[in-house]
Amino acid sequence: MKKEFPVFILGLAAAFIVPLIFLIVVPYLQLSDAKPENYSEEDDVVAAWAYPAVWTGANKEGEEVYASQGCAYCHTQMVRPTYAGADMWRKGWGGNEEEGLARETRAADYTNDRRAMLGYMRIGQDLANVGTRNRDRAWYHQKLYNARTQNVDSSMPSYKNLYRKQQIAQPSENAIKLKGRFAVEEGYEVVPTEKAEALVDYLLSRKMDAPIPGAGTDEEVAAK
Repeated sequence: MKKEFPVFILGLAAAFIVPLIFLIVVPYLQLSDAKPENYSEEDDVVAAWAYPAVWTGANKEGEEVYASQGCAYCHTQMVRPTYAGADMWRKGWGGNEEEGLARETRAADYTNDRRAMLGYMRIGQDLANVGTRNRDRAWYHQKLYNARTQNVDSSMPSYKNLYRKQQIAQPSENAIKLKGRFAVEEGYEVVPTEKAEALVDYLLSRKMDAPIPGAGTDEEVAAK
C-alpha cells in the first residue's frame, strides 16, 4: 500500500499537469506574440486596413465593464465550428451574411483583446457578432437596465448600477424609455453613466466577421 501511494500521487499530478500544458501553456506560447496583420491589395478589403481592427477609447473601457459585471458567466463570444454547434445557421450569429461575411471564430480574432471573453456557458445569446445583429443603442441600454422591459421571462439580471436616476431639469436625449411598472416617478428620468455608454460601445464593436488576410476576397472567405 505504501509503495502504491507515490504512484497514485504522481498519476494524480499528471492528470492535472498534462492538460494544463497542452490546453493552456502551449496555446499561450503559440499565440501570445500574435499581432494584427495588414491587408494587401489582393485581399480586396476596403473597410479596414488590418485584421483584426485595433481597439481604442471607449471599447477598451467597455471591455473592463463587461469583465467586472460578470457578463462572461452567461454569454460566450465564440462562433463554434459547424461540427460543434449550429451557430452559423442562426441569423447574425456568424457575422454579416448580407455583405457575404459570416464565419466561425478564429484564435486570431482575439489578438487585440486584453483578455479573450470566451465565456463559461450560454445562458444568454452568444455575443461574438452582436454588434452586427443590432445597432440600436437605446435597445442595449433598455436591455441592460432591465431585460424584462423587453422580455418578461428573461433571466438576465438588471444592471441598474450602471444607470442614474435624476430629476428632470431639461429632458436628456439619451434617457431610457421606461413604461408601465418599470417607469420612474413623474419628474424623473433614468440616464446611462459613462460606464453604461462604454459597455454599449464595447458590445457594438463585437463583430468577429472580418476577412482573413491572404484568404481572398470577402465572398471567397465567406464561402470557406
